[in-house]
Amino acid sequence: MAKIQARNVDDALYERIEQSAMKNDRSLEGEIRTALREYYQPAVSAEPAVSERERWQRETGRRLKWLFDRLMADNFFREFGGPRPLDTFDLVRLGRQLNTSPGLLMDIMEGHQELTLELADAIAQNFDASADWLLSDSGQPFPFVRPGTQSYREFFFPDGSSADFTFEFLRIAGGRHDGTLIMLRQEVKTKRITPAVITEIFYLSSAMGNGGYGNLKRFLLFLKTEGAHLPINTYDWTPEHPDFDFWTVIGKHHPVYFQDSPRRSSARWLQQVFNGEDPDDWFSGGWTSVLREIGDAPFGKRKQPGADVLPVSSDGAESE
Repeated sequence: MAKIQARNVDDALYERIEQSAMKNDRSLEGEIRTALREYYQPAVSAEPAVSERERWQRETGRRLKWLFDRLMADNFFREFGGPRPLDTFDLVRLGRQLNTSPGLLMDIMEGHQELTLELADAIAQNFDASADWLLSDSGQPFPFVRPGTQSYREFFFPDGSSADFTFEFLRIAGGRHDGTLIMLRQEVKTKRITPAVITEIFYLSSAMGNGGYGNLKRFLLFLKTEGAHLPINTYDWTPEHPDFDFWTVIGKHHPVYFQDSPRRSSARWLQQVFNGEDPDDWFSGGWTSVLREIGDAPFGKRKQPGADVLPVSSDGAESE
């Protein structure tokens, strides 16, 4: 290290340095080194001004990086035995699926290139994501449907679609969101998944009020009649802890998160209700007549003309 020697130091200055060294429990040389280091701080160059376009480009790149990382964490490709970090191989694969260069994806994630509207739409279509979220941080990364605010028919039989679908129903079993229903609609040909959540208007559990049981009955009768031919698999989904917050997961994970989760197990609750059986006392407390009506309804009975929209009670699923 460099060495400095100083001559003709004023006696009064020397005395002040000596007193300061004693006060700070340092040697005289140590005190001088500290004073010089604090006085001669390295010059810090000011951050260059960033335009609104550059800021948007960087933020969009960060969201794209987050989305790709989440796909890997949720085991989107599934053939690797579990979640793993994003690497160059994955970017090549993502680029091939999007018909674009992996180098371009890297540049966008690093904020060096713009995410175009066309590429954002392609990413949304291929990975069940939201182009609006990618481009403007609007909404959720992985959008979901709330069928309780519209006709159930629109979710199970999308207008203008001739595609074949399979469905998975996952009932949250336990915790603060016990009885919440998650539904996954998957197009057979493209494998695209549309998630939906039913909460508040009814729960798949006990202790609801009149409005909740009425809404549950209408939903189940719709499935048993109009939806009798739909391929539906049912599951219980057990939270990792009682205080699990469902809203920190839905919309923030790809739907395969629910399909691959070790907390998912096959269940028969839908078939039980269709057969007039009560799973875990859902209809206790004077609501067995609702269960009996569902069990007595024949499979596949056609709806009456003009009954497209199922009414939803505004009372919700609150307990009486």
